[in-house]
Amino acid sequence: MTTLMDRPVQHRTAASYRDLTPQQQNGWWKLLDRTADARDAATIKQLHADAAIWLGIQLPDGDELVECSCEMCPDACDRIAPLSLCAEYLDGETQRPQCPACVEDHRITSD
Repeated sequence: MTTLMDRPVQHRTAASYRDLTPQQQNGWWKLLDRTADARDAATIKQLHADAAIWLGIQLPDGDELVECSCEMCPDACDRIAPLSLCAEYLDGETQRPQCPACVEDHRITSD
């Protein structure tokens, strides 16, 4: 007799923009527009939580989604990931997020 064990559900922690469906890409841009218009932090957090569910990304409570802005990627990284899982580096005086995959492969430590 063979018994099958249930495997834990694997939740992705980032999504490649290029791998999203056109509908998901459009939704991502609408989210960015809506967060720019939001008047309070609670609304922004809820928009990000909704987007994470829609994109299939596991988002820690109270976190927000960001696009990787890694300048070291030869293919221009396009991952969307929770900010808390990203490293940040200075580009001049601006803090920029670097997704977990880029950090593992080629972490940027300064501008």
